[in-house]
Amino acid sequence: MQRFALTSIAAALVLAGCSLAPMTPEAERVQVVATPPGGCTPAGRIEVSATSGFAMMKRNQLRVKDELETLARQEAAKISANTVSPREAPSADGHQSFEAWRCTR
Repeated sequence: MQRFALTSIAAALVLAGCSLAPMTPEAERVQVVATPPGGCTPAGRIEVSATSGFAMMKRNQLRVKDELETLARQEAAKISANTVSPREAPSADGHQSFEAWRCTR
């Protein structure tokens, strides 16, 4: 029983630090900007969510933020957008919305 508990704790610690959303080649072409870009066409709103914790373990908030951006970039690529900007900071439970844009580069 003690071995199971230690294995569970170790697995939770590993998951707490891992990014669960791999970057796709299409998403790599999508840029994340801090503010809405000028001279771009709006492409829509994107709502994403990531696991903010596992059981009682909270994930590193920087990793959650990075994962939310990766998910937003993936969704933007699906709607032919090449830029995303956050509408607000990530919530404590791992949700965030972004605006998607089509920009000429």
